[in-house]
Amino acid sequence: MQVQELSRAERLAPEHIAAIERLLAGTSPGREIVSIKIWGPGGRVVYGEQAGQTFAVKPEQARAWRGEVISHLTVPDDDENETLRPRYPQLIETYTPIRLENSDQVLAVAEFYQDARQLTGEIRAAQGRSWVVVALIMLVTYLVLSGLVRRGSQTIDRQRAELDAQVQHLETLLSHNRELHDRVQRAASRAVAMNEQVLRRIASDLHDGPAQEISHALLRLDTLSHGLPAAQRPQIGPVEQALSAALGEMRTLAKDLRLPELAPLPLEAVVARAVRDHQRRTGTAVEFSPQVQSGPDVSLSVKMAAFRIVQEGLNNAFRHAAGLEQKVELALDTQGVTLEISDGGAGLVWRGEAPPDRLGLVGMRERAESLGGTFEVTCRGGSGTLLRIHLPLCPDVPHE
Repeated sequence: MQVQELSRAERLAPEHIAAIERLLAGTSPGREIVSIKIWGPGGRVVYGEQAGQTFAVKPEQARAWRGEVISHLTVPDDDENETLRPRYPQLIETYTPIRLENSDQVLAVAEFYQDARQLTGEIRAAQGRSWVVVALIMLVTYLVLSGLVRRGSQTIDRQRAELDAQVQHLETLLSHNRELHDRVQRAASRAVAMNEQVLRRIASDLHDGPAQEISHALLRLDTLSHGLPAAQRPQIGPVEQALSAALGEMRTLAKDLRLPELAPLPLEAVVARAVRDHQRRTGTAVEFSPQVQSGPDVSLSVKMAAFRIVQEGLNNAFRHAAGLEQKVELALDTQGVTLEISDGGAGLVWRGEAPPDRLGLVGMRERAESLGGTFEVTCRGGSGTLLRIHLPLCPDVPHE
C-alpha cells in the first residue's frame, strides 16, 4: 500500500519509507533480505541506499517492468551494489513487479538481494550427497558388470577351447579325406592303366590267335578250292567272303582296343589323333577346335581317358546321328581339361541309366568320374546332342 502513491508522485513519502523499513525489520523474510531497491520508471531508485539516483536499466529489470518475476544467483559487481560487494561474494537477486491496486499496470519494480551462502551450502551438500549416491551406483554397477564380464569371458574361453578342438578334429578329418581322395585318384588311375593293359593284351590275343587261325583257314580254303571240281567251287566263295569279313572286323577290333603310344604326345595331339582315326575309319568329317594354354601338364591317365572318350563319343555320333555335323572342342587351362563332343542328329534323352544301345555313354561317364571329373549330356531340341566332359589335371601314377 505504501508504494501505491507512486501512481500520483515520483517519490515516496517519508512515513511510507519508514513503514517499509519497519516491515523489513519486523518480519522473518525481511531479516533474510540484505538489500532492497525500488525502481521507478527510467532506472531511477525511489527507495534504497541510492535513492534519487538513476542507473541504466538492466535486462532483468526490463523484464520485470513487463510483468515477469526474475530470480537468479549473481555477483554484486554493478555500480549500484558497490557497498554489498565486500561483504557478499554471491547473492540471490530477485526482481518483482509492483502493480497498481486492482490493475495490471506496473508502478515500480522491487529489487532485493538475499545472502546466498546458506543456499550454496545446501546446494553443495546436495551435490555431495548426489555424488555419493552416484559413486555407490557406479560401484555397484562396476561390480555387477565385472561379474558379468568375468562370466562372459569364462564362457568365451570355454567356447573358444571347444571350437579349437572341433577345428582340430575337422582338420584331422579333412586331412584323412584328402588322403583318401588321393588314394582313390591313384587307384582310379591305376585302374585305367590296368584296363588299357587288359585291352592291349586282348587285342594281341585276337591278332595272334583267332585272326591268325582265320587267316590260315582262308589260305587252306584257297588251296582246297583249286582241287575241287569246277561245279563245287562256287560253294567255297560265300565261306571265303564270310571269313574275310570276320577277319577284317577282328583286325579292326584289335586295332581299336590297342591304344597308340600317348605318353610323349601333348593333349592336343592325343585328341587330334582320335579325331583322325575316326575320320579315316568312317570317312566322315569332324571339326576340331582346340584352345590350349601353354604350361599345364596333363597326366597319362587323363590323356588315355580323353582319347577313349573322344573315340567313343564320335562312334556314337556316327552310329546314332549318321556322322552329321560332328565337332570336338578341347579347352585346357590350369583348372583342368574340358571336352565338348557334339553332332547334328535328332538328339537323345539320357538320364544316366544304361539302355542296351547306350552303354558307351555310361562307359564315358565312368571314365570321367573315376578321375574326379564330370560328364554331362545335353539334348539340343532336335538339333543334336552335346557331351560335355571335365577332367582334372590329376597327378600321374606309374604304369607297367
